[in-house]
Amino acid sequence: MEKKIFIPIIAVIFSLVLLSLFGRQSDEQDSVLLFPGLEDTLEDLNLISIQSAKSESQISIQKEKSGWIVLEADGYPADLNKLSGFLRELSQLKVLERKTKKEENHSRLGVSESLGSPSRLLTLEPGNFSLIIGKDSGENSSFVKVKGNPQVYLTENIFDFEARADFWIDPVIVDIDPVQVQRIDISAPQREPLTIFREGDSGEFVLSEQPANSKLRYETILDGMARMLVNLRLIGVDKRTEVVLKDATETRFLLDSGEALIIKTQRIDGRHFLFFASDEKKRNWRYEISESSFQDLNKEMEDLLLSEGDTN
Repeated sequence: MEKKIFIPIIAVIFSLVLLSLFGRQSDEQDSVLLFPGLEDTLEDLNLISIQSAKSESQISIQKEKSGWIVLEADGYPADLNKLSGFLRELSQLKVLERKTKKEENHSRLGVSESLGSPSRLLTLEPGNFSLIIGKDSGENSSFVKVKGNPQVYLTENIFDFEARADFWIDPVIVDIDPVQVQRIDISAPQREPLTIFREGDSGEFVLSEQPANSKLRYETILDGMARMLVNLRLIGVDKRTEVVLKDATETRFLLDSGEALIIKTQRIDGRHFLFFASDEKKRNWRYEISESSFQDLNKEMEDLLLSEGDTN
């Protein structure tokens, strides 16, 4: 009787041990990184290249003394948040499963090194990190292959990225706290100038030369003008060593530090462009901005005041 009871107990214990071992092996397999040494070398990277055979485009992001720049965007600064997040996810990319080594299967998985392949090639320098990224498996995973190695892996889904310059550049042109703005002057040809400034005692914005008996459209409209420099973003950018402007609007911001930030804006062929006249680092760039940002920088007196018939 004791032997009959003892045998099932041993069987249960043995089963639990096996389950524990297989579970541990599964966990270890899940934690295998595609590039186990990448995280330790991230600080040493100086060039990231992305080549897309499908769009026949290439992007090179290079580390300079001033920071990371996008070469195909005339050396414009890269979006550091996007770049660091991408590299961090890449360094933690886990291998889910080993797949084929047969080169005749590479085209089907999108990881072929032959011409015409739809794959993307990601190269990090220095170091031996060159990754061919193929098709998604449809289950939050991707087929990848290290260049020169026939082994294909199924990994976690690769962070979405593109071989386009505008995908990697820093979209924020300038970001200044409204409390730093002391005065705004807007002037343009054939238009009355507009000035708002902070009153000394109250610190509230006042509209200069406001017509008698007129009212502001709403109480905080002048405070809103000081927010024009908060997270001002671009649509596109290119380098212009010589910029000749005709009929541009000049918007001048006087900051509490005493610095004057001078911005010029102009509509050209239905697009809206911004130029810096006062910032040495930014004055050789032509920024394309949204229509709403353009309108903010081109405010007129009538935009701030209630018109006849308004009940606000």
